[in-house]
Amino acid sequence: MTHRNRPLGEDAKRRDRAAKALELRILGASYRQIAAQVGISERTAYLDVQDELARLDKLIHGKAERLRDLEARRLDHYQLALAPGIRAGDPRAVLAGVRCLERRAKLLGLDAPQQLAGVDGGPLTIRIEHQELKDE
Repeated sequence: MTHRNRPLGEDAKRRDRAAKALELRILGASYRQIAAQVGISERTAYLDVQDELARLDKLIHGKAERLRDLEARRLDHYQLALAPGIRAGDPRAVLAGVRCLERRAKLLGLDAPQQLAGVDGGPLTIRIEHQELKDE
């Protein structure tokens, strides 16, 4: 986030500081240790780490969306290539087309979650058994 009142380059310094704070946190430093090492308050150390994590989350989410789009386009190409065989009724092409549709549904999360049911459609009963091991 840029602020008009900040001097030019201050945002870049803050991002560098936040990246350093996150690196220290990953290495196991407490917020107090980060604050002392970077020369900021504990609160600022915490906020810097949280801001950097949020920035990375957005970056990763964006990359995942681009990958999902790329995979969907690949499936489009496969389906186009299979179309003549599907129209002709070639069983192998039809099966491959169905697999493309199944893959697209998984990729895009189009399938509804499946519910498991127990006897007569009632709740599923799960039994967990625990066996203690004896020392020899």
